[in-house]
Amino acid sequence: MNYKYWSLICCLFILSCGGNNNKVITETETATAFIKAIQNDDFKEAEQYLLKDDANMQLWSRFEQFYHSKNKTELDALRNSDIIINEIAAVSDTVSIVNYSNSYKKENKNKVKVVRLNGKWQIDFKYTFSGNL
Repeated sequence: MNYKYWSLICCLFILSCGGNNNKVITETETATAFIKAIQNDDFKEAEQYLLKDDANMQLWSRFEQFYHSKNKTELDALRNSDIIINEIAAVSDTVSIVNYSNSYKKENKNKVKVVRLNGKWQIDFKYTFSGNL
């Protein structure tokens, strides 16, 4: 009888330790991960959060070139800075605007639009360049 209980406990333990591939990532976590990946010069990682449409991909390519044209001192300062979330404006259940800055240049406030498609938050990068700011 002891064996049955031990087997049940082991099964429950194994099930509870299983990987959580369905972790819900919030719009703030998505925006923060996207921004931090850019600051770390990890554009492949940042692109994982990007809404993939033609306009976004064209802007993304130009932005990456612009980013890499900055001097090493500025890039190092950005890499070492902390992200400051100033405000999150929920436009709807599926759209939020994240206003942020960083500890390197606190006075520069930036915004990214985060949209929820198919249950996943993604960055609509064209919003940053559209004049809606």
